[in-house]
Amino acid sequence: MLKLKKAAFLLLAPLLTVGFLLAQDTATQTVTMRVSEICVIDVTGNPSVLVIVPPSDGGDTPANPSDSSTYAQYTSVVASGKTRSITAQWAAGDTAPSGCVLQLLAQPAGGNQGTSAGTITLSSTPQNIVTGIGSCATGRGPTQGARLTYTLVINDVESLVAGEEKTVTVTLTLTDDA
Repeated sequence: MLKLKKAAFLLLAPLLTVGFLLAQDTATQTVTMRVSEICVIDVTGNPSVLVIVPPSDGGDTPANPSDSSTYAQYTSVVASGKTRSITAQWAAGDTAPSGCVLQLLAQPAGGNQGTSAGTITLSSTPQNIVTGIGSCATGRGPTQGARLTYTLVINDVESLVAGEEKTVTVTLTLTDDA
């Protein structure tokens, strides 16, 4: 009888082992994902010096110098249906040289990067330069983002003063639209 029990055990043991090997067990986890609101802006350096130089012919008004070498680069993540704008202003007390104004034009690449608000004349009051910015990232390359064109516009030749030099600090702000 003992031999029969041993034989039965030896025959059934592999089957029981296979059953345990084929058994499955699972565990679960809950993963929560959330997208944060993001609002970050940077610029690619400073524009070159805007210098009024003599015209090629006497009697002509000097040309308006401009610089388009810098870009506003930004990352924006907004709620559904919301947008942002970029405003520009210079510090209180800043001015352009006598007889001139400083203008700024921002040209975004399009899509969710927003729409140009056109050329503005800089002052200490914030003014939109890009509107309708959705969720986007402009990139960090040297020519990525909204191209910034600064133009020193002569509005009164008779008020120009030779040797006058002004330096202003322009602040760009990425802000929520109302």
